Amino acid sequence: MKATRTVYEYDEAGLYVGETTAEPSPREKDVWLIPANATELEPPITGEHECAVFRNGRWSVRYDYRGTTYWLPDGTEHTITETGMIVPEDALTEPPPPSLETVRQRKLAELDAAFASASGKAHCLFSAGFEVNADETASQNVANLVLSMEAKGQETARFRAYDNTFHELRLSQLKTLQLEIIAHREALYARKWALRDAIAAARSVKALENIDITFDQPV
Repeated sequence: MKATRTVYEYDEAGLYVGETTAEPSPREKDVWLIPANATELEPPITGEHECAVFRNGRWSVRYDYRGTTYWLPDGTEHTITETGMIVPEDALTEPPPPSLETVRQRKLAELDAAFASASGKAHCLFSAGFEVNADETASQNVANLVLSMEAKGQETARFRAYDNTFHELRLSQLKTLQLEIIAHREALYARKWALRDAIAAARSVKALENIDITFDQPV
């Protein structure tokens, strides 16, 4: 049987990889051909979260928490990627609960997004009996139509409803429609400010979470 000798491999960073074998030199007696990144020195025994590292001709034991993710009390997330680093004493194993002010800001952002959506696709039931668009563009279009009819002395105009049907409306009806659209938009803003006041007044995370951000019912 050909003689071999056990040697110990390490990677480019010096971290212990495992055992391999060295072959005897065919030219020199009692000389072993040790592979690159290997040593005859046996690595030390390591425990949990430890690793053996070969540097400067010797082995040492280092902390090894690579892959460990933790959170600090300020909510920042960290993952250990190098040996020698340890988990801080004040580290948490899961994200800390958000602070009252953090939840408040999230709720305000939710409110702004919900209001923008409700305002952008607003529509309401006109007193003439059909649904009309009530967004900012619709409000301006009706106002411009009223001004144009007044300037021309025009008594009626075709008006397209929310469902794209057309209706012949008198100038007086369009003026009423203009006021009803304004009232609808004012109600949206009133709802927004009421919700904003409720968010500002909340004194606990639970109270904030219980605030329902909708624009289809009063606060």
